[in-house]
Amino acid sequence: MKKFLCTSLTILLILGGTTVIFAADNTNSTAAALDATTDAAIESDATSAAIESVAANPAIETTESAVTIVSDMTFTGTPVKLSLDDAYKKMLADSPGAKMADLNKQNADGVSRGYGESVQNIKNAKKQEKESGDVNWFLDTTNKEMLEANKKYAAAQGPRNYDAEMNDLKRDTINNYYQLKELENQVKIAKDNLALKEKLLSNTQLKHKLGTVAKADVLEAEISVNKAKDQAIAAQNGLNTMKMGFNQFMGYDLMQNVTLADSIKEISLSNKTLTASIKDALANRNEIHEAAYSLQMTHMLLDTLKAYPRGSSTYIKAKMDALMAETNSKNAPLTVENDVRTKYMNMNEKHSAVQTGKKAVENAKEMERLAQLQYDVGMATLSDVEGAQLLYYNAQLDYSKALLEYNLAVYDYEQASTVGTTSAVIK
Repeated sequence: MKKFLCTSLTILLILGGTTVIFAADNTNSTAAALDATTDAAIESDATSAAIESVAANPAIETTESAVTIVSDMTFTGTPVKLSLDDAYKKMLADSPGAKMADLNKQNADGVSRGYGESVQNIKNAKKQEKESGDVNWFLDTTNKEMLEANKKYAAAQGPRNYDAEMNDLKRDTINNYYQLKELENQVKIAKDNLALKEKLLSNTQLKHKLGTVAKADVLEAEISVNKAKDQAIAAQNGLNTMKMGFNQFMGYDLMQNVTLADSIKEISLSNKTLTASIKDALANRNEIHEAAYSLQMTHMLLDTLKAYPRGSSTYIKAKMDALMAETNSKNAPLTVENDVRTKYMNMNEKHSAVQTGKKAVENAKEMERLAQLQYDVGMATLSDVEGAQLLYYNAQLDYSKALLEYNLAVYDYEQASTVGTTSAVIK
């Protein structure tokens, strides 16, 4: 369920972000529509006095099943201020993913105990056989070593799987939290862009009255304002969609008013060297332990079949399983090392993109300012100014996205040297 939800959130984010980019082709939205859709979620720091009770708020209905239904897109309820650390603690405390991880850990312990009981039964039977002096022809001790190996693996792998599931849960929490923050940034950028377009329209109208620009420039500026309004509406819709998804992921009511306390800031590059990360990954990753266990089991099984004819299907299958396990065991360290190296390169690539994006925003902002000044004195056209504004708008969006991807890349690299985020099979 958690995986499905996280996938859904990602799709919603993509749809929201895509709508922001391509909304410039829509020109039919009005300022009234913008106000109706943006005011509710942008002012997320509203005081509790502004939040009416469910009984007093006419925009809220309560069904017979006690499900609160908000009749518009206003996020309601007592405001919840949530830091990233708070979000992670909440997920650990009461999320379905955390509960499932704990159940899986208990199940692994049960499997280990089961193997242990089987081993003990064999020991007890052998003891009784020795004490009585009678041969127990039904006693099979050939799999005793396998049972002991299974017990040892299940006991050790259960906690490792739990850590992997917690890593995955933390990654999902960080991803959803920062995705929501990134969409909040998109809304702010879209509103700032709209303000620039409205200022340009005002200046163009004044210049037209003074007779320094043609009526066509005014009409073009009006179209740009309408497009900017559409972009702002699309950004707000994307944010509202992500807010609902985030609330559902966190276990809140769908329209709960949640304020994210943390912002997306450039974090430091991981100080863990690539060599150290690879060394730790080869010692810790579940893929390595699972491959080694599979190799051990196939060899032990093959040993129990020594009496079988080499041409029998049973022996041939066991032999093929052992050969495949040997191949997987040899490839597992290479696969893990490849993963660590890839995440290391990705982290540095995203870090470079952040530096480039930061500089691009600074340059684009200055270019927009200069274009506006030149337009005011008649040394640039309206198209020049709009081009500079578009460049500034896109640069801000790219930088916001780069920050999100970089922060996640740092986390992915650091987690790559632990047990990872994938659980090993325990039978």
